[in-house]
Amino acid sequence: MTRRTRRAVLCGLGAGGVAALAGCTSEDDPGTGDGGDGDGDGSDGDAADDGDGDDGDPDPETAVHQVGGALSGPAWNREERRGFCALFAEESDAAWLLRDAPAETVAFVEATDFDESVLAYVESVGPTTCHARVSFADVAVDDGTLVASATVEGPGDDVACGEAITYSGAFLRATTDARPDSARVSLTDGWGETGTVRDGDGIRDPEGLAGDVRPDHEPSNVPAAFDCDAEGFERHPQAYDGDVNWGGGGGAGSESGGDGPLALRVVIPGDGAPGSDPLAIGRGTRFRIELTNVSWRVAYVGNQGKYNLEIRTAAGWTELRGTDGNATLGYTDEALAVDPGETLAWEFEMTESGLVEGGPHADALRVCPDLVPGRYRFVFFGAADLAVAFDYEG
Repeated sequence: MTRRTRRAVLCGLGAGGVAALAGCTSEDDPGTGDGGDGDGDGSDGDAADDGDGDDGDPDPETAVHQVGGALSGPAWNREERRGFCALFAEESDAAWLLRDAPAETVAFVEATDFDESVLAYVESVGPTTCHARVSFADVAVDDGTLVASATVEGPGDDVACGEAITYSGAFLRATTDARPDSARVSLTDGWGETGTVRDGDGIRDPEGLAGDVRPDHEPSNVPAAFDCDAEGFERHPQAYDGDVNWGGGGGAGSESGGDGPLALRVVIPGDGAPGSDPLAIGRGTRFRIELTNVSWRVAYVGNQGKYNLEIRTAAGWTELRGTDGNATLGYTDEALAVDPGETLAWEFEMTESGLVEGGPHADALRVCPDLVPGRYRFVFFGAADLAVAFDYEG
């Protein structure tokens, strides 16, 4: 997690779609950026035809740079999609991808005149070590949308290749009179599977994340209250205001609901027994809260210590932790960047001490009274009051 700003369009690919990856091509490939027939400049093929009509935009000048690997990590799951694409309108937009990039890749990005050009970056995957390049064709601009087809190149004849899942990435520079502000691409991976992607698609599928949001049934036990009889005990304030966003929403300063860039899940280890409740936890069990940026852009959150731990009582949700009255509970005010596909995690043990140890103000906070069976929840007010819940069985 880093502190920075950027603006980008990332294109994710659904595993069952017909690939269309627009705005993504490559510089070091012969025949993909020199303007000749079949070079990916849009002079051949269906995508080019879309941009060559009377109302279309002139074909862009293109240049391609092969990265030789996957700069994203990769952040996407190859079982869910063919790859992903990012469209950058400024050099700073690509900073999150360039932290560990080869010097030649950084130089290619720095040499781009963003007053006249955009950069598209596409990643995919193949089954052998020879599937290490992405080629581009049919590059065009159609009514403000950069369109193209992209293919992971396989080995030539009589070439020995190692059997290994191999990720590849390439940058395409597109220069045109009117810079495109969206992208649509057809991408074929190393297995020959093709899918369609458009800008704005998320980089992660929230349905594929580990864990759950909250039980779908009422709790078996709702205590009347959760009162501490220690003299001078003061509860940690509930720093959110009103309703929470269950399972997802926006970043810091946002009020968006579950359609935002961030997905929150509670991950509880279980025995996998048929009929077992994945959101039920026993005493002493360790569990995690995971916050994932599923979007195509950087999301910003506040201090990772900005959360409430609560139990549902007849009087409402009550914070578990508090102080003996002599501590000041302050938090720094900062914006932390969460990259696309990045996951932040909080680790807890379901005991009085385990819910405080390692957290914010651990030397001042304690749980009082002791834990009782019931419904508990985690609320991260460092973003748009995101929440998950689970049941404690004692």
